[in-house]
Amino acid sequence: IEAFNDGYTFDVSDMKPRILAFALNSSNNSEYCVKVVKQMRFKSESDSPPWEGEKDDRLVFFDVEIYPNLFILCWKYENDPTVVRMVNPSADAIESLLTMRLVGFNNRRYDNHILYAAYMYYNNEQLYNLSKKIISGDKNAYFGEAFNLSYADVWDFSSKKQSLKKFQVELGLKHKELDIPWDEPVDEKLWPQIVEYCVNDVVATEAVFLERHNDFVARQILSDIS
Repeated sequence: IEAFNDGYTFDVSDMKPRILAFALNSSNNSEYCVKVVKQMRFKSESDSPPWEGEKDDRLVFFDVEIYPNLFILCWKYENDPTVVRMVNPSADAIESLLTMRLVGFNNRRYDNHILYAAYMYYNNEQLYNLSKKIISGDKNAYFGEAFNLSYADVWDFSSKKQSLKKFQVELGLKHKELDIPWDEPVDEKLWPQIVEYCVNDVVATEAVFLERHNDFVARQILSDIS
């Protein structure tokens, strides 16, 4: 911190993954240790020119799929037919995504926490174990900071509470099923199937968002009032 404040030029960012991994393995208070590491300065400002571009306010629809050896992240801009497919993305790639206005389906209770963990350099096995804890209802699996990581959650603001699959059937959207066990490592040959499954859910999430847009507007009004 002193070197940063005094204006010295330095770059020890290559040490960040190892230090963060050390913090994650803390047996006493790993969450606090991770917060401290995230605040540490690993690089001087001189090598980081200020951002001069315009802020992108487009909505970004996303979804994740987790297996013991696989982390799939797919996302798309609103009204854009292109879906970005990311297989085992790096923490740096996740960090870039977190600057966007993310919208998912039931993401405040699942996807947000997976993204946050991946941002904190969780490996595939750690992400899978986290996913299992969340699915099992373990209240200690959540990160407090992750709930508001996204801009909106379609399931959360929708006045009609049902699964994404039911919305797909109800709205006549393309519906895909997978018979690949989620609790076993996946053969790399099957990865494309899971990617396309994730892509389909991203497209469906945007479609449901549009169908429930009145609910979204109502939530915006409540937010403005509060």
